Amino acid sequence: MGCMYATVLFLDTQNSSSVQPVVVVGRTIFYRERAAGIFSLKSLYVIMQAVLCDAIMYAMIGFEWTVRKFFWYLFILFFTLLHFTSHDMMTIAVTPNASVAQIVGSFFYGIWNLFSGFIVP
Repeated sequence: MGCMYATVLFLDTQNSSSVQPVVVVGRTIFYRERAAGIFSLKSLYVIMQAVLCDAIMYAMIGFEWTVRKFFWYLFILFFTLLHFTSHDMMTIAVTPNASVAQIVGSFFYGIWNLFSGFIVP
């Protein structure tokens, strides 16, 4: 359980930290794409990241190899990655610059870390 917790938390915070500078630069592009009804393939990157990490970590942890459990872990991993990425995009949108967004994001990482259910007995 500790390995799953650390993997998901590490991947999520790293993914979120790498998204913030990209979103700041691409804010005008995002507004133009949204107005035109075009969406980028950033979710495809999250899917590929989740599948690759799931295949590696599922084997390393030593889980039972059943299709149902593999895809259930993939489902959880994908949506937590998507949640953290979307949360950081929202943080960039509501704050004036990237420095404030990183401070706000680190506050929420700490809160999620404390109350995620792993550290609390």
